[in-house]
Amino acid sequence: MEHVTHLASEPLQGRGVASPGLQLAAEYIAEQFAAAGLAPGGDAGSYFQKFTMEKGPDNSPVELSNVVGILEGANDAWQDQMVVVSAHYDHLGLGWPDAHSGDEGRVHPGADDNASGVAVLLELAKAIADSDKPQRDLVFVAFSGEEAGRAGSKYFVGHPGGRSTDGIRGVINLDTVGRMGDKPVSILGTGTAEEWQHIFRGASYVTGVESRNVPESAEASDQMSFIEKGIPGIQIFTSAHSDYHRPSDTADRIDAAGLVKVATLAKEAVVYMGAREEPLTVTIERASGQDPPAARPAGGSSSGRRVRLGTVPDFAFPGPGVKVDQVSAGSPAEAAGFLAGDVLMRINEAEVTDLRRYSEILRTLEPGQRVQATVVRKGAEVTLEVTVEAR
Repeated sequence: MEHVTHLASEPLQGRGVASPGLQLAAEYIAEQFAAAGLAPGGDAGSYFQKFTMEKGPDNSPVELSNVVGILEGANDAWQDQMVVVSAHYDHLGLGWPDAHSGDEGRVHPGADDNASGVAVLLELAKAIADSDKPQRDLVFVAFSGEEAGRAGSKYFVGHPGGRSTDGIRGVINLDTVGRMGDKPVSILGTGTAEEWQHIFRGASYVTGVESRNVPESAEASDQMSFIEKGIPGIQIFTSAHSDYHRPSDTADRIDAAGLVKVATLAKEAVVYMGAREEPLTVTIERASGQDPPAARPAGGSSSGRRVRLGTVPDFAFPGPGVKVDQVSAGSPAEAAGFLAGDVLMRINEAEVTDLRRYSEILRTLEPGQRVQATVVRKGAEVTLEVTVEAR
């Protein structure tokens, strides 16, 4: 919680791209890596891997830094291998590139997204460094530029510290892990390798921390930059909520006990991956020269959407359709009569097959447009009239 409180504090101003607060966060993470005994994995013997993002808030190039620390493995025969453990440390600052209507110019603290993931990353590094050395290198990376299209992780995949990406055995990414409550931890992207589901079932059995496997990566985070290159990766995620990308994503709303559970579960998986002899059985479907459908463009908004309904989805729902986990107060969805548990099946005549398709449909709508939303409620179809509003 000290990490979360610091990273989401007023002086850091939401850790926006090209802001002093983002640089302060990077320096803080580097100090924590050094205190944990991790070797620098950045440029010229530092913890900072610098790169240039083509377009920042003013459409000019901006220099950013990933923060990289390495816990070196004990097995000399595996020196060319590594497991990446990651979390992004940037957020929206004063709202770029994804402020909701009315939130422009306000500080977006990003406590859950993603000070929570960085906090777990730092404590994992300390806990594992204090125990027996892993057999292969564990590379702990705090990525920058995630909110602007995964810029930092895309750069890292192309420049993995002078080594080949062929040596990356897997990626465990922590993003938005601070609102666990009484729900299980979601493991997104277990469909990228046959073994992921078994690894996390085993971790849940050992720790008593309940988890649920979600084969799809859903609204993708930095693990997608690796998946696009054929490297199996998962995202550890707790709960969607209406404070996402809002000024109300503050440290006082973080579930501290839940963070400990997430870290306990994640540690089992990281330690296992550090010692597993065989590579994972990759099950990523990829076509030569084509990005997976969930890929996001670099340098732009993470969503591209101009409108919102005001529903918070259940990311673990397998479909078909998108299940409503929560309805935001004062939203178009609440005014239209959406209820938690509804499964959205169609918007006008467009089929809502899954979250990806839902996002695509929302991108086609204009603020103020009135649409028909068809949901399944208690086994029956219900049609709701909803007027979408500016996001």
